[in-house]
Amino acid sequence: MPPDRVVGYALQMPLQPVTDAGRRTREALLDAGVEVAEQHGLAGLSVNRVVAAAGVAKGTFYVHFEDRDAFVDALHERFHARVRAAVAAAIDGVPPGGERICRGAEAYLDVCLADRAVKALALEARSDPALSASMAKRHEAFAATAVPSLRAMGWPDVSAAAQLVAAMTAEIAIRELEAGRRLPAARRSLRRFLAS
Repeated sequence: MPPDRVVGYALQMPLQPVTDAGRRTREALLDAGVEVAEQHGLAGLSVNRVVAAAGVAKGTFYVHFEDRDAFVDALHERFHARVRAAVAAAIDGVPPGGERICRGAEAYLDVCLADRAVKALALEARSDPALSASMAKRHEAFAATAVPSLRAMGWPDVSAAAQLVAAMTAEIAIRELEAGRRLPAARRSLRRFLAS
């Protein structure tokens, strides 16, 4: 096969193997990315550091991720998957309304504290044009989960209100990230805003 045909074929191959071993390797790379992010932040999150921390060859990285930006995006997506699961568990069986939003916000904040490195990384990355669009879509989807509750509470302009609730919750997450712990007064304040 001519070299140009080989390259064309390689570009059509999926980046993520569907085997159990491939999934474990991908998760090991993402775990290593969290470790590197904790130590070096976004600026220091290099492919070389990630593969060294994961104990795999550099080529293995590119089997799973197109480039560094795709890797950072995958870290953010995995973080949001954890957020979605935690929020779903927290609001299960709770009817739409303020309590449902509060429980979801608490779950989000707890995941942010548990996954501090990725939350910090996401804060740094949101000004990166290569990452901001996909991150914004995840944030929009998260904010949209409050819409039915705000509607049930009789709020006008529920989409705008949902964005503000998400922004308040994100601000609490940033303050808790800086403090390295829960900030009960901030969480109570959010609850009071939603109770009114």
